[in-house]
Amino acid sequence: MKWEKGRPSSIRDFSVNLNPLGVPRFLEELVEDAVRNRVYSFYPDEYRQLKRVISDLYDVDEEMIGVFNGASEAISLLDHDFFVPEPNYQEYPRGSVYLAHEDYEFRFTLQGQKVITSHPNNPTGASLPREEVIPFLQEGKTLVIDQSFADISPVDSFVDLVKEFPNLLLISSFTKTFSVPGLRIGFTIGSKSSLLERRAPPWRINAIAYYVFSNMDLKEARSFLVRSREEVRRSLEEVERIQGHGLKIYRSHAPYVLAEATVTAELLNKELLRRGYYVRDCSNFVGLRQNHVRFSLRPGYSDLLSTIQEIIENLSYIS
Repeated sequence: MKWEKGRPSSIRDFSVNLNPLGVPRFLEELVEDAVRNRVYSFYPDEYRQLKRVISDLYDVDEEMIGVFNGASEAISLLDHDFFVPEPNYQEYPRGSVYLAHEDYEFRFTLQGQKVITSHPNNPTGASLPREEVIPFLQEGKTLVIDQSFADISPVDSFVDLVKEFPNLLLISSFTKTFSVPGLRIGFTIGSKSSLLERRAPPWRINAIAYYVFSNMDLKEARSFLVRSREEVRRSLEEVERIQGHGLKIYRSHAPYVLAEATVTAELLNKELLRRGYYVRDCSNFVGLRQNHVRFSLRPGYSDLLSTIQEIIENLSYIS
């Protein structure tokens, strides 16, 4: 949603995918501490402490880590000859595309010599099977996996494979994990991280974001991630029990869900906005249709679903 006169909109925006638990208190305290100590008056250093924290959190060598101004910056620095299974995150560099298999859950395969994809997939919430990943890597093919939501989702991480396979690069983001889209910070894990960093501009991490994530307590962070995954798992189980009433809900492994309504996404959002809600119109994703929408599992999603079903019933009655 757009800001209004320099301020965030008051609409309950379910189109944005963030941690349903919101910002952890320990992170808010670090933001407050950073402002109180006026760290915005200083340039950050060469990011060594930040890399050390990421290294300890994921149990990987520091030399495997690159840090960027959000996952989007890392993505923008990639080559442009990747195969992308669709539907997928729209900012990926596409050389060629192919479609995933659609049922009540999307199934993604790996095709071509170089593939980039999200895990869990954005927008479908599908997971990437390990039995797809390992044979692909063993053949020496290049694979970039965007795990921006993996830390807070009931899916496997592929961090354990980066040391064995130099042809694997992982992209992730603390933005989604800790629900702080205003603190732009992303990172890569893999032997190709240093190459991407050489392509990146200097001073790409602002001092407040650098301070906050360089000083966070890893025990608190790990505990928060465990609680986040459990909350997402619980919410997904609740959503899966909701079917029918003009809404096909796809099985998801992410803190967001793809659905197909019996009315267009455009019309649905028009009616939702009148009631103070907004969801992601997915009609512009390759492989999806004009009735597809995606909604996050932020607090209040049950009320959102009830409102959607009420709208669909009313529109069906009118027609």
